[in-house]
Amino acid sequence: MENGLRWIADAYDGGYTFTLCEGITPQELLVRMGAEPSHVHELTDHAVAELHFRPEDGHLSDLGFLDREDEDLVARLEEAGFLSHPQVIVRAGAVPGWAYAIESFSSRATNCLVPLSRGTRAYTMFRSGAGMQQVGYARAGEVVAYYEPRASGQEHTTPEAEVPGFTYTADELPDIAFLRFLEQELGICIAWEETLTPLPTAAFTQAHP
Repeated sequence: MENGLRWIADAYDGGYTFTLCEGITPQELLVRMGAEPSHVHELTDHAVAELHFRPEDGHLSDLGFLDREDEDLVARLEEAGFLSHPQVIVRAGAVPGWAYAIESFSSRATNCLVPLSRGTRAYTMFRSGAGMQQVGYARAGEVVAYYEPRASGQEHTTPEAEVPGFTYTADELPDIAFLRFLEQELGICIAWEETLTPLPTAAFTQAHP
C-alpha cells in the first residue's frame, strides 16, 4: 500500500475522519477532543478494530488483544471507557510538525475544530459510510470553512468559504482530492504500516463533545 495520505480512503472505506493539527502532540490532540490525559492508552489498529466490532452482549474473552489476567490493565481500560462499547475511538500519531487523528466510522473531530485550532491550525476530512464527504479548516480557534466540496460550475445552494488553496475539480472523489491536497500543500506523508502499531488512543461515549 502506498504511503502519502490517499491510502486512508481505501483502508477506511466504511467511513472515516482524518484530522491534522499543527505543532501539537498526539496526546494534546486527543485532550483537545475531550479526552482525559490519564485515559489515553496506546493501542494497535487491530485492537481498535476488535473493540469496534465487539458484540453488545460480548465478553472480554472476545478481545484477543486483551490479557484478562492483567487485572490492572483491564481496570485502566475499563476506566478509560474502552471496554464499555464506546461510540467513538480515536487514534492519534505524529509526523514532523503535525499531529494527526484517524477515526473509523465517526466524526467527533469535526465538532472539535475550535479547540483543535486554538493557537494553531487544523484540517479535517470526513466521509460517511453513505458517501457524504465534507472538508474543514480552522485557524486560531475559529472555523474558517466546513463544507461539501463541489466543482466549479456545480450548483451551490449557499455561499460558503473554502479551504485556502484547495480547489475541487471533480476529477476524483472529494476525499481523494483533499488528501492529495494535504500531501502536496503540507508535504505530509504517513506510512500505512506505522498506523498499525500502538498509537495514543482515546475512547468517547458520544460522537459530539
